[in-house]
Amino acid sequence: MTVLENAVHNLANALENLESKLENRLDDLSAADDAIAAARRQALAARKHASNASSGLTASISDLKTLLESSAHAKDERNGGS
Repeated sequence: MTVLENAVHNLANALENLESKLENRLDDLSAADDAIAAARRQALAARKHASNASSGLTASISDLKTLLESSAHAKDERNGGS
């Protein structure tokens, strides 16, 4: 082979290697995109669960306050208070 033929052959090999690396990188990026999408879905689900839990906790605290106020009022009435 001539020098030019060797250079063309080396260039073809280098391009094949580059193409292979690019394909691998695109596969990695695709997998990363899938992982990011899954993480976003999980974050959204967690946000919904946290919101529901917060609502339930707020209701529980309100109920507890009502019970405490009723208990204090009943105690005052038993002790002859107002």
